[in-house]
Amino acid sequence: MYQTTITEIGILASEALADGMIILFDNDAPSDVGEYCFLHPHSELNGEIRPGMICKLNGVEYPITAVGDVVNTNLSQLGHITIQFNGAELAELPGTVHARGVIPAEIPVGCELAFI
Repeated sequence: MYQTTITEIGILASEALADGMIILFDNDAPSDVGEYCFLHPHSELNGEIRPGMICKLNGVEYPITAVGDVVNTNLSQLGHITIQFNGAELAELPGTVHARGVIPAEIPVGCELAFI
């Protein structure tokens, strides 16, 4: 449904990861925003991300528990969403996907990300 590869990591992106979230933006992110993001080439979203699907990150599968109202629009148009690994069943923010699982220790350049 959606697949991309992390190509660059903002200098402050690891701080968000330490807080249990990944902020994604396509490679065209404004530089001040990109500092906080895991950057990737824009990819086509084929369908709609919904609870019950899987977020696959570097080969590890995370069940999706909640999806904010603008996730699909933002991902499709900007390549920009936040993934929180807290298993919440209600989206806290409109651009957030919530998933269940152990927070990744690191997300390296070359890491593959997919929603299936």
